[in-house]
Amino acid sequence: MELAALIPLLQLSDSAFPTGSFSHSMGLEALVEGGQVSGATELEAVVERYLEALATSDCVALWELFRPTDSIAEIVLVDNALSATKLARESRAASTATGSSLLEAAAAFELDYPLLRELMTAVRDGSAPGNIAVAYGAVCRSLGISVTAALGSYLYTAAAALVAAGQKLIPLGQSAAQGVLYHLRDVIAEAVRRSEKASPADLFSFAPVIEIASMTHERQRVRLYMS
Repeated sequence: MELAALIPLLQLSDSAFPTGSFSHSMGLEALVEGGQVSGATELEAVVERYLEALATSDCVALWELFRPTDSIAEIVLVDNALSATKLARESRAASTATGSSLLEAAAAFELDYPLLRELMTAVRDGSAPGNIAVAYGAVCRSLGISVTAALGSYLYTAAAALVAAGQKLIPLGQSAAQGVLYHLRDVIAEAVRRSEKASPADLFSFAPVIEIASMTHERQRVRLYMS
Protein backbone atom coordinates (compact mmCIF):
# COMPACT_ATOMS: atom_id res chain seq x y z
CA MET A 1 0.00 0.00 0.00
CA GLU A 2 1.39 3.41 -0.99
CA LEU A 3 2.28 5.73 1.89
CA ALA A 4 0.24 8.50 0.25
CA ALA A 5 -2.90 6.36 0.71
CA LEU A 6 -1.91 4.88 4.08
CA ILE A 7 -1.61 8.19 5.91
CA PRO A 8 -5.16 9.43 5.17
CA LEU A 9 -6.51 5.94 5.94
CA LEU A 10 -4.86 6.10 9.36
CA GLN A 11 -6.40 9.54 9.88
CA LEU A 12 -9.84 8.35 8.81
CA SER A 13 -9.78 5.29 11.08
CA ASP A 14 -8.28 7.07 14.08
CA SER A 15 -10.51 7.25 17.16
CA ALA A 16 -9.87 11.00 17.19
CA PHE A 17 -11.63 11.42 13.83
CA PRO A 18 -14.89 13.21 14.73
CA THR A 19 -17.57 10.63 13.90
CA GLY A 20 -18.91 10.34 17.45
CA SER A 21 -18.42 6.56 17.51
CA PHE A 22 -17.00 6.80 21.04
CA SER A 23 -20.51 7.55 22.32
CA HIS A 24 -22.01 4.27 21.05
CA SER A 25 -21.74 0.76 22.52
CA MET A 26 -24.12 -0.92 20.02
CA GLY A 27 -25.99 -2.69 22.81
CA LEU A 28 -22.89 -3.74 24.76
CA GLU A 29 -23.88 -1.54 27.70
CA ALA A 30 -27.14 -3.50 28.08
CA LEU A 31 -25.27 -6.81 27.94
CA VAL A 32 -22.91 -5.69 30.70
CA GLU A 33 -25.84 -4.38 32.75
CA GLY A 34 -27.65 -7.69 32.30
CA GLY A 35 -24.63 -9.73 33.39
CA GLN A 36 -24.01 -11.45 30.00
CA VAL A 37 -20.63 -9.73 29.61
CA SER A 38 -18.35 -9.52 32.63
CA GLY A 39 -14.84 -10.10 31.31
CA ALA A 40 -12.51 -10.32 28.33
CA THR A 41 -13.78 -13.70 27.13
CA GLU A 42 -17.40 -12.61 26.89
CA LEU A 43 -16.40 -9.26 25.35
CA GLU A 44 -14.39 -10.99 22.65
CA ALA A 45 -17.32 -13.28 21.84
CA VAL A 46 -19.72 -10.33 21.48
CA VAL A 47 -17.35 -8.34 19.28
CA GLU A 48 -16.72 -11.41 17.13
CA ARG A 49 -20.44 -11.87 16.58
CA TYR A 50 -20.77 -8.18 15.76
CA LEU A 51 -18.01 -8.40 13.15
CA GLU A 52 -19.62 -11.47 11.59
CA ALA A 53 -22.86 -9.51 11.23
CA LEU A 54 -21.00 -6.58 9.64
CA ALA A 55 -19.44 -8.97 7.09
CA THR A 56 -22.86 -9.63 5.50
CA SER A 57 -24.25 -6.12 5.87
CA ASP A 58 -21.98 -3.08 6.25
CA CYS A 59 -19.05 -4.65 4.39
CA VAL A 60 -21.23 -5.67 1.45
CA ALA A 61 -22.53 -2.11 1.20
CA LEU A 62 -19.01 -0.70 1.47
CA TRP A 63 -17.91 -2.97 -1.39
CA GLU A 64 -20.47 -1.32 -3.67
CA LEU A 65 -18.63 2.00 -3.49
CA PHE A 66 -15.67 0.35 -5.25
CA ARG A 67 -17.59 -1.31 -8.06
CA PRO A 68 -17.66 0.34 -11.51
CA THR A 69 -20.62 2.65 -11.00
CA ASP A 70 -21.00 6.38 -10.68
CA SER A 71 -24.75 6.25 -10.14
CA ILE A 72 -25.79 7.95 -6.93
CA ALA A 73 -29.22 6.32 -7.33
CA GLU A 74 -27.64 2.87 -7.00
CA ILE A 75 -25.66 3.92 -3.95
CA VAL A 76 -28.78 5.35 -2.29
CA LEU A 77 -30.58 2.05 -2.89
CA VAL A 78 -27.74 0.18 -1.17
CA ASP A 79 -27.72 2.73 1.65
CA ASN A 80 -31.44 2.22 2.26
CA ALA A 81 -31.07 -1.56 2.06
CA LEU A 82 -28.34 -1.39 4.69
CA SER A 83 -30.62 0.57 7.03
CA ALA A 84 -33.22 -2.18 6.66
CA THR A 85 -30.77 -4.74 8.09
CA LYS A 86 -30.53 -2.81 11.36
CA LEU A 87 -33.59 -3.83 13.35
CA ALA A 88 -33.01 -1.75 16.48
CA ARG A 89 -33.74 1.98 16.29
CA GLU A 90 -30.55 2.81 18.20
CA SER A 91 -28.45 0.77 15.77
CA ARG A 92 -29.89 2.61 12.77
CA ALA A 93 -29.51 5.98 14.45
CA ALA A 94 -25.90 5.26 15.44
CA SER A 95 -24.98 4.21 11.91
CA THR A 96 -26.50 7.25 10.22
CA ALA A 97 -25.31 9.74 12.85
CA THR A 98 -21.69 8.56 12.62
CA GLY A 99 -21.91 8.33 8.83
CA SER A 100 -23.17 11.89 8.51
CA SER A 101 -20.48 13.13 10.88
CA LEU A 102 -17.80 11.33 8.87
CA LEU A 103 -18.95 12.96 5.64
CA GLU A 104 -19.03 16.41 7.21
CA ALA A 105 -15.55 15.98 8.67
CA ALA A 106 -14.18 14.59 5.40
CA ALA A 107 -15.40 17.72 3.61
CA ALA A 108 -12.25 19.35 5.01
CA PHE A 109 -10.21 17.08 2.70
CA GLU A 110 -11.70 18.95 -0.32
CA LEU A 111 -11.75 15.77 -2.42
CA ASP A 112 -12.66 16.17 -6.07
CA TYR A 113 -14.80 13.08 -6.54
CA PRO A 114 -18.32 13.56 -7.99
CA LEU A 115 -19.92 10.52 -6.33
CA LEU A 116 -18.74 11.64 -2.89
CA ARG A 117 -20.14 15.13 -3.46
CA GLU A 118 -23.46 13.67 -4.61
CA LEU A 119 -23.62 11.41 -1.56
CA MET A 120 -22.93 14.35 0.75
CA THR A 121 -25.75 16.28 -0.91
CA ALA A 122 -28.15 13.31 -0.72
CA VAL A 123 -27.46 12.84 3.00
CA ARG A 124 -27.86 16.54 3.75
CA ASP A 125 -31.20 16.80 1.95
CA GLY A 126 -32.50 13.55 3.50
CA SER A 127 -32.74 11.47 0.32
CA ALA A 128 -30.08 9.04 1.63
CA PRO A 129 -29.68 7.81 5.22
CA GLY A 130 -25.88 8.09 5.14
CA ASN A 131 -24.88 4.91 6.94
CA ILE A 132 -21.32 4.85 8.24
CA ALA A 133 -20.23 1.98 5.94
CA VAL A 134 -21.43 3.80 2.83
CA ALA A 135 -19.82 7.06 3.91
CA TYR A 136 -16.56 5.31 4.79
CA GLY A 137 -16.47 3.53 1.44
CA ALA A 138 -17.11 6.72 -0.50
CA VAL A 139 -14.36 8.63 1.28
CA CYS A 140 -11.87 5.77 0.97
CA ARG A 141 -12.50 5.41 -2.75
CA SER A 142 -12.06 9.16 -3.16
CA LEU A 143 -8.70 8.90 -1.39
CA GLY A 144 -7.47 6.13 -3.69
CA ILE A 145 -7.49 3.52 -0.93
CA SER A 146 -7.99 -0.11 -1.99
CA VAL A 147 -11.23 -1.88 -1.10
CA THR A 148 -9.38 -4.50 0.96
CA ALA A 149 -7.62 -1.85 3.03
CA ALA A 150 -10.89 0.06 3.45
CA LEU A 151 -12.74 -3.05 4.65
CA GLY A 152 -9.98 -4.09 7.02
CA SER A 153 -9.66 -0.67 8.59
CA TYR A 154 -13.45 -0.27 8.82
CA LEU A 155 -13.81 -3.55 10.71
CA TYR A 156 -10.83 -2.87 12.93
CA THR A 157 -12.23 0.57 13.81
CA ALA A 158 -15.62 -0.96 14.66
CA ALA A 159 -13.97 -3.62 16.83
CA ALA A 160 -11.71 -1.10 18.58
CA ALA A 161 -14.68 1.14 19.42
CA LEU A 162 -16.58 -1.76 21.03
CA VAL A 163 -13.53 -2.96 22.96
CA ALA A 164 -12.95 0.59 24.22
CA ALA A 165 -16.55 0.70 25.41
CA GLY A 166 -16.01 -2.66 27.12
CA GLN A 167 -12.97 -1.28 28.95
CA LYS A 168 -15.13 1.36 30.60
CA LEU A 169 -18.22 -0.74 31.21
CA ILE A 170 -16.81 -4.03 32.58
CA PRO A 171 -14.22 -2.52 33.49
CA LEU A 172 -11.26 -4.09 31.70
CA GLY A 173 -7.54 -3.35 31.91
CA GLN A 174 -5.61 -1.95 28.96
CA SER A 175 -3.52 -5.08 28.40
CA ALA A 176 -6.59 -7.32 28.46
CA ALA A 177 -8.35 -5.03 25.98
CA GLN A 178 -5.40 -5.14 23.60
CA GLY A 179 -5.40 -8.91 23.88
CA VAL A 180 -9.04 -9.01 22.82
CA LEU A 181 -8.32 -6.85 19.79
CA TYR A 182 -5.34 -8.95 18.78
CA HIS A 183 -7.33 -12.18 19.04
CA LEU A 184 -9.90 -10.73 16.63
CA ARG A 185 -7.44 -10.26 13.76
CA ASP A 186 -8.41 -13.51 12.02
CA VAL A 187 -12.11 -12.74 12.47
CA ILE A 188 -11.58 -9.41 10.72
CA ALA A 189 -9.68 -11.04 7.86
CA GLU A 190 -12.39 -13.67 7.42
CA ALA A 191 -15.10 -10.99 7.45
CA VAL A 192 -13.32 -9.18 4.61
CA ARG A 193 -13.08 -12.40 2.58
CA ARG A 194 -16.71 -13.27 3.22
CA SER A 195 -17.98 -9.87 2.09
CA GLU A 196 -16.19 -10.20 -1.25
CA LYS A 197 -18.53 -13.03 -2.29
CA ALA A 198 -21.79 -11.21 -1.55
CA SER A 199 -23.95 -8.82 -3.57
CA PRO A 200 -26.34 -6.06 -2.41
CA ALA A 201 -29.23 -8.47 -2.97
CA ASP A 202 -27.69 -10.67 -0.26
CA LEU A 203 -27.50 -7.96 2.40
CA PHE A 204 -28.48 -9.30 5.81
CA SER A 205 -27.47 -9.15 9.44
CA PHE A 206 -28.10 -11.92 11.95
CA ALA A 207 -27.05 -10.96 15.46
CA PRO A 208 -30.21 -11.38 17.57
CA VAL A 209 -28.48 -11.11 20.95
CA ILE A 210 -26.90 -7.79 19.98
CA GLU A 211 -30.09 -6.45 18.39
CA ILE A 212 -32.19 -7.34 21.43
CA ALA A 213 -29.58 -5.77 23.70
CA SER A 214 -29.73 -2.61 21.60
CA MET A 215 -33.52 -2.53 21.95
CA THR A 216 -33.24 -3.12 25.69
CA HIS A 217 -30.69 -0.33 25.99
CA GLU A 218 -33.30 2.25 24.93
CA ARG A 219 -35.10 1.64 28.22
CA GLN A 220 -32.14 1.51 30.57
CA ARG A 221 -32.54 4.04 33.35
CA VAL A 222 -28.83 4.83 33.69
CA ARG A 223 -26.69 4.94 30.55
CA LEU A 224 -23.19 6.05 29.59
CA TYR A 225 -23.70 5.48 25.85
CA MET A 226 -26.23 6.63 23.28
CA SER A 227 -26.62 3.09 21.93
